[in-house]
Amino acid sequence: MGNWVMSLRGAVALSVIALLTSLARVVGLDAMFVLPGEMGVREDQVQTVGLIMLIVVAIFGLWIWSLLAAVGGSRAGLVVLLIFSLLTALFGGLYTGVVLCQPGCAAAPLGTFVVWAALVTGMAASVALALQLRRVRP
Repeated sequence: MGNWVMSLRGAVALSVIALLTSLARVVGLDAMFVLPGEMGVREDQVQTVGLIMLIVVAIFGLWIWSLLAAVGGSRAGLVVLLIFSLLTALFGGLYTGVVLCQPGCAAAPLGTFVVWAALVTGMAASVALALQLRRVRP
């Protein structure tokens, strides 16, 4: 198991899992509970909804690009993956769970599970990617 985590394949796989966790959070929790309730975004606000969709698509598109680049051996791809994994862990998991939403605030217990999953998968991917970056010199 340790060898797999330290391999490029393992690091990329953990980043894919972190990406999927982030997708679950954005599509499942944020779109269903945060935007309509706490941000006051309604379905008839086409510009706001469109802008949010564009930002989300750009973020996940860049994440997918960095996955493909990392598989091809790109150091820049690994750096971008590390950034996204850290953001998933820190903002999708830790900050959300501690500051924004104490356990049980959105779709409990599933919402709590998604927040914890973001923290765990983001940190695991970050560690594996950091190990890869130490092995891959510029």
